[in-house]
Amino acid sequence: MSTFKGVIDEFRHIRIDYFRHQPGYKAPLACFLSHIHSDHLTGLESLRAPFVYCSAATREILLRLEKYHYRVNYARGILESHNVTYDRSMRKLAKPLPLDTPTTIELAPGDGKAILYTGDIRAEPWWVNSLVQNPVLLPYTLESKALDCIYLDTTFATKSNVYREFPSKAEGIKELLQKVGSYPDDTVFYFHSWTFGYENVWIALSNFLQSRIHLDDYRACIYASLSTLDKKSLHDGGLNVQKENTYLQRSGLQVHEAPALCGFRNGNHMQPGCLTSNSDVRIHSCERGMGCAVMDQTNPQIVHIVPIVNRVGTTDILEAGAGGGHGDLNQAEELETGDMEKMAELCSAHIKDPEILSKVLSLFQQALDDGTTTINLSMNLQNESPESESELAFPQLATALSSRVSNPDGSHPPLHNSIRFPYSRHSSYSELCNLVDAFKPKDVFPCTVNEANWDPSLSMRSLFGSSCSGDVFRHDLEMMAMWEARRENEMSGKRTRETQSNTQESDTGITPHIVAKKQKLDGADGSESDSDVFHTPATVHVQPLEGSITADRGTEVASSSFRQQPPSSSPPKADATPHDINPAPTATLNSTLPPGNPSTASKLPTASTSKNDQAKKEHRTRVINQKLAYDAALGFRLTWDDFGGLVCTKKREDLAEFEVEL
Repeated sequence: MSTFKGVIDEFRHIRIDYFRHQPGYKAPLACFLSHIHSDHLTGLESLRAPFVYCSAATREILLRLEKYHYRVNYARGILESHNVTYDRSMRKLAKPLPLDTPTTIELAPGDGKAILYTGDIRAEPWWVNSLVQNPVLLPYTLESKALDCIYLDTTFATKSNVYREFPSKAEGIKELLQKVGSYPDDTVFYFHSWTFGYENVWIALSNFLQSRIHLDDYRACIYASLSTLDKKSLHDGGLNVQKENTYLQRSGLQVHEAPALCGFRNGNHMQPGCLTSNSDVRIHSCERGMGCAVMDQTNPQIVHIVPIVNRVGTTDILEAGAGGGHGDLNQAEELETGDMEKMAELCSAHIKDPEILSKVLSLFQQALDDGTTTINLSMNLQNESPESESELAFPQLATALSSRVSNPDGSHPPLHNSIRFPYSRHSSYSELCNLVDAFKPKDVFPCTVNEANWDPSLSMRSLFGSSCSGDVFRHDLEMMAMWEARRENEMSGKRTRETQSNTQESDTGITPHIVAKKQKLDGADGSESDSDVFHTPATVHVQPLEGSITADRGTEVASSSFRQQPPSSSPPKADATPHDINPAPTATLNSTLPPGNPSTASKLPTASTSKNDQAKKEHRTRVINQKLAYDAALGFRLTWDDFGGLVCTKKREDLAEFEVEL
């Protein structure tokens, strides 16, 4: 998904594909929209100026986009009119430009800079070769001129093997047609075109199966707007839509794909396109819940066609909305088993065939017996209604479960009810390298970045530096500063956690690594004095609690309170009472020592403890816990975050009662 914020550093008076105000930048003099995927439309709904330049097809589709809940309610008769998102603001602001035609827009004096903004691209070799031959771009590929920067679609820009090489679109369509051809002639297919960009697949499928593709009224209206045909001609071609006179008809601009999709007039004969409003066809790409008599009923024999990004071995790399805008695709590949009784009740209500119901319940039981909590449905499901999701979701799941256990024709082995084929709409890493190498720009600026996971291996220098003519990468400088700050914070947090962990380990007898702290110590005259105390494991001795032992460095102890001893060549006397320095809080008094230490085993507490001794021990535990909370409040050793984020509300003098001699 695009993370680009619209600012072109070389031309700060324009914005591209992002239309919210940018702090620190003046309002733009012109805006540009590359295409109508939702992640490129941010802020466009509230834009009031200036003009937005785009292609003719982009303008027509933009003026007809409706949000899901509006169009589904209109289809169901709840709303009496369409509620189009961008029609009111963009009808005057959106200005179409012809494709492949040099166009000059005078905004401000030029400074000789040149940039290339890609939008979402699939830079296959044939396409890059067409750019190299473009008369306008030719000087920049011959290196007589240099692009200052390419603003690049970096959705899959990584050296990971998963995204390094993709099958071409042609190879993906070939695989799809081979799989489709293995099904019976009466099979109904549903193509999941969850966003724009799969039109060539429609055309290929329609031609291969000799069947037109059904669209719901909303989608049919959008694609009909790309045609220069009038309303009557579209109806003759099978698209029953309300057609207005469009800007395309008035301007003379044309959309290259429109005749193949919507049809064209050949003399007195109407040649239909591959799209239709008639639902009595073998291929559907309509939106679910819009009233299709075929797709909105329970039909487990429908075969779902799902495009994927790539296939690595037997693993399909799903697109999952990458690059097409958040929320455009809602996949439900797996079903959680959850409450078996509730699931059985729902299945019984929706699956009427006793044999299928028995198989579905056995499927659940098998998943539970295998220790798994999900069942693979082998298909994609879409939410049909935001208002009644709980009512409509389970019938779909029941259909999927039935299809999962059923034999479609009763005699042949069941065919998979889902076809997946590779058809990425974004470039692989190798394709991007080929594109950058063709132009050798001074800089590359990524348009899709995950800042939280960024590291120098994902820098533009690392990915494309060898194909660039410059050596300074602006985005890398920005990200390196953020990455180093994040790394320093992580290291600081790690050091803090290690200090706390070592302190806690000392409570269970593991020799601590103690960090120097500045604390108030009792002076020789009984007064308090500030002193920097640096104490290391070598100078730490253990003053045992009841039932623990004394140990020097390297000896495991049961539970202890650490005290600072005066420097001495000999161990302290048993009755010594040194000053406390951050006594380590201990909640356990009877930790078990390692076996095989007879010299200390006798000092462990015995089971025959008197009531007075038990009461004394409980009192000491309470005192230790109080001391633990006190030290945490002051930020020593453990902190109050370790106790659920408590906050100290008492001052040090109010806690003086906890200053007890252990």
